[in-house]
Amino acid sequence: MKLSLLKRGARWSAALLFVVSAIAPRPAPAEDLQSASFSGYSADTAADAQAQEMMVEQYWTPQRLLSAKPMDLHPVTGRNGLPVAPEVPQDNSPPMGGAGGRPSVALPASESKILIPAQMLAQARAQAGDLESSPEATSSFGAYFTTSRVFPDSTTTVYPARTAGKLFFTEQGVGNFVCSASVLRPRIVVTAGHCVAHPSTNPALRHFYTNWLFIPAYNNGAAPYGTWTPTGEWVTNTWYFSDGSVPNAQDVGMLIIGDHRNPAGGTPIKIGNVTGWLGWEINVLSNDNVTMLGYPCNLDSCLKMEETGAQAFESGGNNTTIYGSAMRGGASGGPWIQDYGIQPAGAPPVAFGGNILVGVTSYGPISTTPEYLGASNLDSRFVSLLNAACGPPSSGNC
Repeated sequence: MKLSLLKRGARWSAALLFVVSAIAPRPAPAEDLQSASFSGYSADTAADAQAQEMMVEQYWTPQRLLSAKPMDLHPVTGRNGLPVAPEVPQDNSPPMGGAGGRPSVALPASESKILIPAQMLAQARAQAGDLESSPEATSSFGAYFTTSRVFPDSTTTVYPARTAGKLFFTEQGVGNFVCSASVLRPRIVVTAGHCVAHPSTNPALRHFYTNWLFIPAYNNGAAPYGTWTPTGEWVTNTWYFSDGSVPNAQDVGMLIIGDHRNPAGGTPIKIGNVTGWLGWEINVLSNDNVTMLGYPCNLDSCLKMEETGAQAFESGGNNTTIYGSAMRGGASGGPWIQDYGIQPAGAPPVAFGGNILVGVTSYGPISTTPEYLGASNLDSRFVSLLNAACGPPSSGNC
């Protein structure tokens, strides 16, 4: 695949830079990005995107899918088990956001895939059995929550659960990893920044990961809505130019997902039209009640979608908030959703119609206790990131 650098050395009013996404990572030039609030890669042409999609799908064999490791981050903690991080002024702008959207396109049955044979799944579950933990009902410091499997399995294919899925990717020279993610706009998938790029204060060490494969509603080795690959990747510079430690004030990343060919020969199919997408709202995480979705590897061998219901418990420092949860590695990047589910008739109105993304899983403790997860409070930097990923209205990304 031919690589090219677009707008290299140029400084736009928003200091926006696109670089080609490829199988091998290319560090983004720091001199072009320092004044930006986001950093990203984008595929050069539709032909490049299609070629990359084929390569990625061939790369992810059942063995690689099963052996991918969680990309989870752990903060330095004090004696109380909470992160040791400074408090920083939060964005004082009022909450703002956008509504979600329901599915509008039914994929043909041929798009559904069995990615991992049943025999291999059984072996993987047996091998992982001794490693899975038995979570307590609450965190040892009193952060109350309920963590359970999304059940029955068919629930994962119903909106809004079907917006969530597993995200596989490769860090070249290191290995294959897995996170969680969710569909935020017709072509936009949101996850943690640390599931998209390796940050560093050293420009020579910064790079984006490769071989992303997003599987919405993944369930026990099956992809009911097929597999999807991105044509562009974005992270906040708050993450990209950091030292990689957490809590991070805006550990968020986004993928621009390529369309599927329409078997009927019509308009190409966007992922959001198949799964639906979540709404979003900023500056509400510190005082909220959410449903977290994800694929933690300490529960069900990260083969099934899990959910946690919890309320804000404590500041994690550096523009992050802690909620109780039994989910651990593998849950990174999974959505934290306000007003989750289908609103019943007669219920009071909720912001933006419900199913609103207010955070994504960023970090958790190394120890099995206390049980909690932390997320960055989405703020104006998130809005800038989303605007960059959406591109001009004519792009159709959003």
